[in-house]
Amino acid sequence: MITPYAKEFITQLAYEKLVSICLDAKPLEACGILASSIAGGEAGGKAIVDTVIPITNTHIDPTHSFTFDPSEWTAAYYSMQKNRQSLVGLFHSHPRTDAIPSSSDSEGFLPASELSYWIVSLRCSEKPEIKPYRRIDGQFIPLELVLA
Repeated sequence: MITPYAKEFITQLAYEKLVSICLDAKPLEACGILASSIAGGEAGGKAIVDTVIPITNTHIDPTHSFTFDPSEWTAAYYSMQKNRQSLVGLFHSHPRTDAIPSSSDSEGFLPASELSYWIVSLRCSEKPEIKPYRRIDGQFIPLELVLA
């Protein structure tokens, strides 16, 4: 069960890369995966995101939604396995709106997943907002983002 104080951890370098990937894709939605090669030490046993892997958005309307390129997704997953990394979450950007899950986010999310779901809002490009969530019983529960 997720408590209201559940946290997701990310290194400073991974945070900066995540923002950069999303800004570079604007006005399209960026998307990809978040991985960890760091076992949870100072994060209380939780994985720390230290790897951000962009995946090409192949959605028919990439300015408003996203779909992972299947071959890139497969290659990224196998690369993580090879490098002994664990999949922590998925990310995508909202180029013009807040970091709040949209109805299309709800439709496209895996129904029962331990993965976190990160949204990067670029509504204010000078100060992007990153918000991680976990989906439980059909609802997105916000998590606290902590730089590790």
